[in-house]
Amino acid sequence: MFFLRNIPQSIRILILLFLSLASLSLYAADKETFKPFALAEQSNMKMDEAKSKIEKLIRQSPFTIVAEYSPYDDAYIYIITSDELKSLASETEYGGFAAPQRVSLTQVKNQMQIAYTNPVYMKHAYRMKNIDMQPILDQMTQAFGFEQFFGGEGLSARKLKRYKYSFGLEGFNSFYELPEYDSHVKAMAALIEGFNNKDSGITKVYELKIPGKDQVIFGVAMNEKDSGDEALNTRKTMSIIDYLPLKRTAYLPYEIMVDDNKIIALHARFRIAAFFYDLKMFGPNGFGKLFSTPTAYNKAFTKVSGGDTEQAATSNGFID
Repeated sequence: MFFLRNIPQSIRILILLFLSLASLSLYAADKETFKPFALAEQSNMKMDEAKSKIEKLIRQSPFTIVAEYSPYDDAYIYIITSDELKSLASETEYGGFAAPQRVSLTQVKNQMQIAYTNPVYMKHAYRMKNIDMQPILDQMTQAFGFEQFFGGEGLSARKLKRYKYSFGLEGFNSFYELPEYDSHVKAMAALIEGFNNKDSGITKVYELKIPGKDQVIFGVAMNEKDSGDEALNTRKTMSIIDYLPLKRTAYLPYEIMVDDNKIIALHARFRIAAFFYDLKMFGPNGFGKLFSTPTAYNKAFTKVSGGDTEQAATSNGFID
């Protein structure tokens, strides 16, 4: 460090000490890891009892219920948000994907698992630069309780901000290229018409407007019976990827966003992998079992958005 040569030794020591501490601080920050879910509690409650408890806790919290639904037997999900959360989400380009948080109830044999999404994890994964989601997480832990974070060994903020399951696969901004319209109003109308038709296999669970911009996030459920595509069987998909003891039911529902005049959705190879990044590619519970899922989602999202499914890009599953 030649620039220190003409500086008194005592000052040099202080500068070097400062640089060393700063380096250690950055190293420690990069070593901190985040997991996508938090377990609130496990108990022997029945589903009705757990639902009554969670609804009461939400009423006593800063959050409100946007929607609730059961994706399959023994699973129930509350989609929640707050004015503070929506305001934070509005401050980044696609922060709307993090505006709806989820609380899940999953019956596993005689145990009820109550869990919820980690907004701090989502802040990093969804590129919400300079946004502090820790207060939202604090509100959720205070409202619902906390036993542990779960969902793999955890990823650092640095890795999450550039996350891809594997080299060459899609990242956060690699959206499905869905139809684009002349205006926000027309894009909204096309998507709502698609939900009403129901033949795409995609139905609306919730609709959430992001304040201060023409951005609306829709939570969607998938139903193979309406589309005839087995890859849209949510229960089957989750039986493959959500096989560990602590259930990641709060991964659901998937999202479609109307952003100004565009309709977009996170690519399956990012959206699924971001919440199940610890799954291997092959094996009975690997992504290879979802070979046709990325293409099926693309076609279904294109159809519900009013696009031409024949022109929807195809994919070779999780292993292009």
